[in-house]
Amino acid sequence: MNTIHKTSIALLSLALFSMTVSANEEEKKSRVGTCQDAQKQQEYFCDMKNAATDSMVALGTACRNAKINVKEACEGVVLPDPEYKSCAMEQKC
Repeated sequence: MNTIHKTSIALLSLALFSMTVSANEEEKKSRVGTCQDAQKQQEYFCDMKNAATDSMVALGTACRNAKINVKEACEGVVLPDPEYKSCAMEQKC
């Protein structure tokens, strides 16, 4: 084998290895990010000390969603997204 052929094989092997490692890392992520990402979201959105400056914390919806995200990212439990309804949109208020 000549040097160019050996170099080509080495580069191809390296590229395939990189793609495999990258694919394995992506498998650890869910649609909500990594477990660590989800835990950080939960820490912030479920801490009522942040409610004074963040309406998403005050409403509580973000905390509920963060807990769902932790279940998915850390425990592998995928819950269906809740169906949000607005009584104002349905004119039933």
